[in-house]
Amino acid sequence: VLWPVLVPLAFLALLLWIRNDVRAQRVGPVALACRFLWRDYDPRLLFWEVVDMGRKLFLASLVLFIQTDDGSSKLLRLVIASVVSALYLAVLALARPFKRSADLYLACTANLLLACSFISGTVIQLCESDEDMCKTLVGFKSERGASEFVIALTAAMLAASLLVVLFKTVSAVRMPTVRLTSSGRPPVLELSPECHFHGFISHCWGTGQDQTHTVVRRLQLLLPGVRIWLDVDNLEDVSRLEESVADAMSFLVFLSAGYFRSFNCRRELYAALGSNRPFIPIFEADAAKGGASLAVLQAECRENCVEAAPDAYPSYGGPDEMIRRIFWETEPIVWVRVNAFQLESLKAVALRMLLHSPFYASRPAELADGVMVPGQAGPVAFSGPVTILVCRGNVGVRDLSELVKTAAGEGRGSTASAEAVTAVVIRDAEEALEGANAAPLSGHVVFLLYLNDKTFLDAGGVVARLVQAAMDRRIAIAMVHEQEPSCGGVPFANFFQQTPQVLLQQPYKLYNTVAVPLYPAPAHRKVSLRLVLSSMGAVPCDAGPLQRRWQLLRRHIAVARLVRRPPAEPRQEPVVQP
Repeated sequence: VLWPVLVPLAFLALLLWIRNDVRAQRVGPVALACRFLWRDYDPRLLFWEVVDMGRKLFLASLVLFIQTDDGSSKLLRLVIASVVSALYLAVLALARPFKRSADLYLACTANLLLACSFISGTVIQLCESDEDMCKTLVGFKSERGASEFVIALTAAMLAASLLVVLFKTVSAVRMPTVRLTSSGRPPVLELSPECHFHGFISHCWGTGQDQTHTVVRRLQLLLPGVRIWLDVDNLEDVSRLEESVADAMSFLVFLSAGYFRSFNCRRELYAALGSNRPFIPIFEADAAKGGASLAVLQAECRENCVEAAPDAYPSYGGPDEMIRRIFWETEPIVWVRVNAFQLESLKAVALRMLLHSPFYASRPAELADGVMVPGQAGPVAFSGPVTILVCRGNVGVRDLSELVKTAAGEGRGSTASAEAVTAVVIRDAEEALEGANAAPLSGHVVFLLYLNDKTFLDAGGVVARLVQAAMDRRIAIAMVHEQEPSCGGVPFANFFQQTPQVLLQQPYKLYNTVAVPLYPAPAHRKVSLRLVLSSMGAVPCDAGPLQRRWQLLRRHIAVARLVRRPPAEPRQEPVVQP
C-alpha cells in the first residue's frame, strides 16, 4: 500500500504546495528540493509526473488484478494494456507536457514501442492457443512464424528509436539557443521572489515598436522560458505601469528618437529608478529606422527628463542622474538588425539579464566567459598563404587590412596564430598589378576594397583602374562597407553614384558581390572581420578536413565574380563621376 498509494499522494501534495511558486518561476527551498517532479514539464501541466506514475503503476502491477486466476493465459490483460498505452500515447501527443521537444519525442517513441510490444504479445498469445485461429485472424501458419515476426518487428522498432534519439540529440546540440560558454549548458532562468518577469522593456511606439517586438520574440526563442513584459502582451491598465516595472528583475530601455519626449516612457524610467532596477540600455543607431546618436539621445534626455519629485521616485536628482544611469553606468548595446550582427546584440542583452538574476549573482564565474549560440560566426582561418592587395588611394583600407590580418590568427594557439598571421601578406595593389619590377603573384590573392564616402573619388581614378585590372586578372574582390558615419560610412546607394559606369556594367558588375558591413561596436566588428575573412576564402577553425575542403570550394564559388575580358578588346579607362 505504501508505494502504489501513499507515494503518488505524497508527490501530488508536494506539487499542490509549490505550484504557485513554480508557475511564477520563483524557486523556494521546497520547490528546489522537488525539482525532479516538475523541472522537465510545462508549468501548465505541472502534475504530469503523477499522471505518468499512475500509468506505470497500472501497467506494472494493477493490471495483474484482472482475472487473477487464469489471466496470464488469457488475452484480456494484453488488450487492456494495449488500449491504455495507445490512449496515453494519444494524450501525450496532444498535451505536449514536456518543456523540451526532444523529451516529448523520446517519450512518444517509448510509449509507441510499449504499445507495439503489448500488441505483439497478443499475437503470440493468440497463435500459441490456437494455430487455426492464428492462421485465420493473423496470417501465420504457426506460433514460430508469429514469434519470428515479433522479433523482426522489435529489432526494427529499436533501430528506428535509436535513429530518432540520435537525430534529436544532434538537433538539440545545434539548436540556436543561448548556452553558457564555460559549460555549453542552457542558463538557469530563476526569478527573484518578488518578481514575475525577468525583464520589462520600455520603448517609444513611434520609433521603436517594431524593433522591441523583434528583440522580445528573438529572446524568447534564444532563451526558452524567459519572461519579458511587453505592452502588447501584458498591458492591461496603463495606470499600473509603475507596478509592472517593479514586477520585473531588470529594466530594458530601447532608446530611439523621441523616446524621452514620451510621458509614459518617462513614467517607466522614474519607476525603474524608484524600484532600483538595473538598466539594460539598447539603442537604435540607424536614423532611417528611427534611431539617433548617443549624443542626440543624451541631449533629448536632458531636455525632457526635468520633472521635479515624480510620484514613482520623489528623490529624483534631475537629468544628470538619469543620464548617468542610462548612458554611463553600462555601455548601451547597439541594436543591429542584420543576421549574425543581430545575434550579437541579442547575446549581449541576454548576458546582462543573466548577470542580474539571483542565481548567477552568487555564481559570477559561470558567466565570466560570456554566452554563445550554436551556429554563431566563429573564428576562421586560411588553409594556405594569402596575399591581400590594397590601394593607397582607397582611404582607410590599409588600417582595415591590418585588422583583417590580425583576425586571421584568432581562435588558434599562440604558435598557430603567429603562423596564420605570417601566412597573410599585404601588398600594394598598384605595385603588384602595374609595377614593372613587381614580384609575381602566387597562392590565393584577394583585392580588398573599403567602401566609404571617399571610395572612387581619388584623384586620377586609381582605385577604379586597379579594381578593373584585378578583375581582368581574375582576382577576387572582397568589399567591406563602413557603417559608422564618423568614419566615412554612407548609405550603399551612394556608391552607385560614385562608382564608374564601366564597373557597374558587363562584364564586371562589381556590386553583384555582397559587401560585408563593418560596424564600430567591438562585438559586431569582430563578426564583420570574420565575415570578411570568410568572403576571402577562410573556413571555420573547428571544421574537419572534409568540411574545410567543401566550404573552401563554396567560398571560391561565392567570392566576387571573376571575369576575363577578351584579349582583343582594349581596356576602357574608368571615368570617375564628379
